[in-house]
Amino acid sequence: MNELVVIAEGETEQTFVRDQLAGHLALYGISAWGVLPGRHRNRGGVKKWEVARQNIVRKLKEGRYCTTMMDYYAMPDDWPGRVDSKSLSWDERAAHVEDHVGSDVARAMGSRFNPKFFIPYVQLHEFEALAFADIEQLVSVVSPLSHFSDDTLKSHFAEILEEAGHPEAIDDGWETCPSRRISLKVKPYKKRVHGPIVTSRIGLEVLREKCDHFASWLARLESIGAE
Repeated sequence: MNELVVIAEGETEQTFVRDQLAGHLALYGISAWGVLPGRHRNRGGVKKWEVARQNIVRKLKEGRYCTTMMDYYAMPDDWPGRVDSKSLSWDERAAHVEDHVGSDVARAMGSRFNPKFFIPYVQLHEFEALAFADIEQLVSVVSPLSHFSDDTLKSHFAEILEEAGHPEAIDDGWETCPSRRISLKVKPYKKRVHGPIVTSRIGLEVLREKCDHFASWLARLESIGAE
């Protein structure tokens, strides 16, 4: 089996890789697992680029496929392309950062870099955007944590999604990022605990149907099995 290391934003993403992504990719002949780069975190859990790059380069030198699963939201400005991406439309931001991340890793590795082994991925705008792919399943998880009725929660989250037009378009503002959209209404919501439960109930097929950027990443990972 081809081996794939996922450099993950935090424990939420690492759990997602372990509980959902790894089993799915195993069907394609890929052994996948998530790791957290370094020990020192910035706000939002994203590592400084230098730390993440060191981990990426190390895994690539071991001869393994490597991908990232990092949130665009609260990503430090030292990540390649992050500052410039702010002026782009929401659906161009992640790809812009991914392109620059790939170029930076290529420079760091020099002649040892093989682009087929590195698949940079930046989640628009953070993991909880995936939860908005299916409002019914989101509510099924958070409803027991809230004093609001199911109908009230459904209406609230549906209004957010309708206003954004797409789960991955829910933006990177401090008060309007996907996770805070949920926690402001459901205060006991914990990303690390409840986020992976929501995506598990939604399922990968719905996630890829509703979240275009995520779908492109998943398709690229699946293709590793044929290489």
